[in-house]
Amino acid sequence: MAGGGIDGDFLGVDPAAGRGAVDPSAGGQAAADPAPAASLPAQQTASAHSHMTARGAMVAMFGLFLAADLAANWTGHEVPAGISFLAACILGPYLVRKHGLLQVVTAPPAIFFIALVITQIATAQGTGKHGKILSVLEGTALILAALAPWLLTGAALGILAAIPRGLAQCTRELKQEIREDLAQRRPWAPRARG
Repeated sequence: MAGGGIDGDFLGVDPAAGRGAVDPSAGGQAAADPAPAASLPAQQTASAHSHMTARGAMVAMFGLFLAADLAANWTGHEVPAGISFLAACILGPYLVRKHGLLQVVTAPPAIFFIALVITQIATAQGTGKHGKILSVLEGTALILAALAPWLLTGAALGILAAIPRGLAQCTRELKQEIREDLAQRRPWAPRARG
């Protein structure tokens, strides 16, 4: 450490890499190096850092659904659960990276169901093992029936929100990957020429 600053090796940062290097003249503050970011196209830099991964979006959906299901269960109104599902389905395609669109569009119903079952298990009213299981099954079925319009609307709006972002391209890529995988697994199948 020279001049009262913090040495880059102390922080585990490679000063030669430019990113995150500590500038001793700035009082130990990290120096911003615009050179690496300037070398990348502006579109690629903005899209790579402004969207979350599909896995991160699904974890966020699970947390939102669990909190909303608990709120709906404790208040006796299904509206918080329905609004959370709509919000996740509509915002998910806008917040996720393009290659994760297919996962974010198809996952919310399953994630919502898991959060709902966990909520029902946590708030089961029955006595004994049989009573609690019956309470969980009945509560899950009744809430899903009450939320059916919200769930169908949310799924449809999620698909509509993902189409402009490239859902069709993601679907084509998945179909191509499946075809290639099947062609590798079945050597006897005729292969496309060309």
